[in-house]
Amino acid sequence: MAGYESLSTVEDFERCYKAYYGMLCMIAYEYTRDEMQAEEMVGNTFLALWEKRESLHVTTSVKSYLIKSTQNTCLQHLRKRKLETQRLGDDFVLTHIPWSNDYPLGRLFEKELSDIIEKAVESLPPQCRRAFLLSRVEQLSYVQIAETMQISENTVKTQLKKALSRLRYALKEYLPVMVVFTTFPYFF
Repeated sequence: MAGYESLSTVEDFERCYKAYYGMLCMIAYEYTRDEMQAEEMVGNTFLALWEKRESLHVTTSVKSYLIKSTQNTCLQHLRKRKLETQRLGDDFVLTHIPWSNDYPLGRLFEKELSDIIEKAVESLPPQCRRAFLLSRVEQLSYVQIAETMQISENTVKTQLKKALSRLRYALKEYLPVMVVFTTFPYFF
């Protein structure tokens, strides 16, 4: 297992993480085509590895195991997203939803959704919120955010991952509708 026979200690796990994180992110990116999503997939892979570390018996190298786990995590995510998209298509009859700004209901819904998103962002912890706003509103890179906030680039990534996770949870009831608006804007 290339020096990582036992991943039961934090030090061994950290060495493994540092050795393979970048490579796994590149692999995940090939599936997701989204840097943040790729990092989330790799984070989920390492989290699963840590949780199973006591009972896990790797018969190949740890590197091979992590590559396969990352690929499986990405494929599961893509399958889930595909199923949600299919279900979304069944739940909405897009041609009959008068939600554009030309309709009062559309303006009302847009305002309501905007308020909900704003409240969700405001509910984030201060450092998460600031990193999120610098990333999504100011469109700064990880390096620029790290310099602005005077924190490490890895801390920026961690804060953004935490922010996205919390926002995803806070907005889970509204995500299908937001997907419709962003996926099919020409209908609205």
